[in-house]
Amino acid sequence: MQIPPLAAQGAGAGSNSNYESSQAAAESAKFSQMLNELKNKAEGALNPKEAEAVKEAKAAETRDKDLKKACEGFEAMFLNMMYRQMRATVPENTLFGESNAMKIFQDMRDDELMKNVAAGGGIGIADMMYKQLKPQVESRNAVQNVIK
Repeated sequence: MQIPPLAAQGAGAGSNSNYESSQAAAESAKFSQMLNELKNKAEGALNPKEAEAVKEAKAAETRDKDLKKACEGFEAMFLNMMYRQMRATVPENTLFGESNAMKIFQDMRDDELMKNVAAGGGIGIADMMYKQLKPQVESRNAVQNVIK
C-alpha cells in the first residue's frame, strides 16, 4: 500500500476549498438578488396607503440621519473653537518661529481631529441637541403632513 505525497493531498484539498467558497459566494449573490427582487415586488404590491407609509418612514429616517449629522457638525465646530482658544494660550515657538504654512496645517489638522472626536461621541453635546431637537422636528413634519 502506497501513501500519496503530501503535496498532492494539499493541492486537492485547497482547490476543493476554493471551489466550495466560490460556489458559496455565487449562491449568496443569487440569494441577495432574489431577495431584492422580492422586496421590490412587495413594495409594488402595497396598496397606496401602505406605499405612502413606507415613503414617509424612509423620509423620516433620512431626516433623522440629517439631524444627527447636523448635531455632530455643530459639536465639531464648537470643539474646534474651544481647541483653537486653548492653542492660543500656548506660547509660540520663539526658537524656530512658526510659518504660515505650519499654522494652516495645524488648523486643518485640528479641524479634522475635532470632526473625528465629534463623530466618535465627542463630549455629548450632539447627543443632547439631538434628543432636544428630535421632537420638534417630528412635530413640525407631522403638521406639514396634516397640511398636505
